[in-house]
Amino acid sequence: MADEAYQDRTEQPTPKRRAEARKKGQVARSRDLSGALVLLAGLGILALWTPYLGVRLLHFFQVWLGDLQPGLLNAAYLPLFFANITLFVAGLLAPVLLVLVLVSLLANYLQGGWILAPSRLAPDFTRIQLFKGFQRLFSGRSLVELAKSLLKVAIIGLVACFFLQGKLASFLSLVRLEPIQTVHHLQSAAFQVSSRILMVLLVLGALDYAYQRYQFEKNLRMTKQEVKDEMRQVEGDPKVKARIRSLMRQLTSKRMMAAVPRADVIVTNPSHLAVALKYEAAHMLAPQVVAKGQGFVALKIIALAQEAGVPRVENQPLAQALYRQVEVGEAIPTSLYRAVAEVLAYVYNLRAAAGGRS
Repeated sequence: MADEAYQDRTEQPTPKRRAEARKKGQVARSRDLSGALVLLAGLGILALWTPYLGVRLLHFFQVWLGDLQPGLLNAAYLPLFFANITLFVAGLLAPVLLVLVLVSLLANYLQGGWILAPSRLAPDFTRIQLFKGFQRLFSGRSLVELAKSLLKVAIIGLVACFFLQGKLASFLSLVRLEPIQTVHHLQSAAFQVSSRILMVLLVLGALDYAYQRYQFEKNLRMTKQEVKDEMRQVEGDPKVKARIRSLMRQLTSKRMMAAVPRADVIVTNPSHLAVALKYEAAHMLAPQVVAKGQGFVALKIIALAQEAGVPRVENQPLAQALYRQVEVGEAIPTSLYRAVAEVLAYVYNLRAAAGGRS
């Protein structure tokens, strides 16, 4: 059933989907890789710290146990004695534990960065439901985790067996060595077998991290409908946006048509394009386009201009240039100054001849 659910998820996750998952604390992380890195750090610390630990322990026993007298072993002295032992052990282990904690934090940071998800701390009562618990217990993910654990134990066991089998003859000869030599030999063998097991754990952790990333990306995939719904949430419903654009065009058209009767001239081509120009020397640096349109809008501009008595000049090149280059409310470019000036001069001369304003 899980595979059927994933069949419809054919789309890659959107940035919004990834951000929501990260906000919930969902990232691709491998516990096996983090554990292997922590064990590697612990093994390195033991290799470097063991001689120092031995010297400190020897000095401690010499100071505290060498001077210990039977008369001092009473109820008043024992708490102080155990407190000193506790402080000594804590002082030895504190640097080791601090390094392990830092390595653990760094391993998790490298896999998914810093994440603060308070929602993960909230109690989830669905996890204590018996039926759902059995579902999780026998789910595909649980079976994969079980198979990974069994494979990991089997591989580690084989590595340890092969190593110990090769060292069996040397182990039998330890009975003829001094105790200190036996300890050194066993220490070296333990370090060697730990190193081999750790290398195996690192390889398995890297493979597990690759699997976790694959599973994480698979879980984040979206259906086509989910992508459409998210686009509506982010950008708005296309129907609503289209309605808003339609209303804005209507308002712009109304304002544009209201400006036609106040224009100085209408330049046409001859009826397919219509551009209304207005120029007020006291307020404008150059003539402005107050309305323009083509087809039905051009015919409407021409009709409004005729009703208001606005002159109309047919100039095909100028009408096309104005329509292409200038938006409504903008001043004409310098390249059209001469052509527009000639049209306005012609209109002003007509008004002057008719007794209008100059």
